[in-house]
Amino acid sequence: MLPGKTGAGLLALWRTATHPAVWSLPVMALLVFMTMPFNDEFYNLWINYDAQGDDQQLEQFYTTRIFQHTAGVLCGQLLALLAGAALARRHTQTRALAVAIPLAVLMAGVTFAVAYPLAQARGSTYWPVTYPPSAPLDDPVLVQVLLCELATYPLYTAAGVGLGALLGRRLDRRATRWALVVLLLLGWSVTNITGFLQDHQFNGLYALLWVVPPIAASTAITLAGLSTDVWANPPVLVGYWGYSASATLLLGAAAYALGFNWLAARARRRHQHSPQPQPQLDAETGTS
Repeated sequence: MLPGKTGAGLLALWRTATHPAVWSLPVMALLVFMTMPFNDEFYNLWINYDAQGDDQQLEQFYTTRIFQHTAGVLCGQLLALLAGAALARRHTQTRALAVAIPLAVLMAGVTFAVAYPLAQARGSTYWPVTYPPSAPLDDPVLVQVLLCELATYPLYTAAGVGLGALLGRRLDRRATRWALVVLLLLGWSVTNITGFLQDHQFNGLYALLWVVPPIAASTAITLAGLSTDVWANPPVLVGYWGYSASATLLLGAAAYALGFNWLAARARRRHQHSPQPQPQLDAETGTS
């Protein structure tokens, strides 16, 4: 094989291997594996390391089960955003959106397919009462929060496409790409921790749930376990904080997806209709 053809083949192989549709799915599975130990110990580390009495142990059981079955979803939402931005670098905005939505559905499927058997294998904490607990997928609180969290994946990939298209050629610079990733990681960590610190209700400015979807995402998961009538079987949410956090998560993510893509499309139209600079002619030769 000629050297030129070898180089072209390696370049094509590299572009295929680095396509978001290729790397995002195994990375998603890896994130579930990596976050499962933290989710498994969340209640003991953050809430109550020595649950006493039936009510605390029931709360520990349900909270731990919710966190086990939602392992990786918060990281997956950030991954979906980054995958969407990466798609915008490779395709037109319309084409990137067409690829991003089914890719996000696959990522959500991978998240559940990996987390569910891991959660089942780990089991949960001590069950303190005589009647058996409801099955995980018969728990309406768990199912509701899990579906809402996974439903944001397509919204985040769409938002990522819009963000990538809006930034445009700025993302061609490696320094810009890494700066964006670092800023998103820092912001994502701070906002998720904010949600983890909530207990039984959201103790912050309510507008944050609308404006900052990652806060709503982690708050919804946390309050799904801590705002629950644990004596009901299956459990039920008490108050409206758990429901409202999930609702604001979906609406906020949808708003960012629509907003970023609208701004990117508007910027593209303005660029297309802006007058292009004409080449100046040399006074002596008459050439540009």
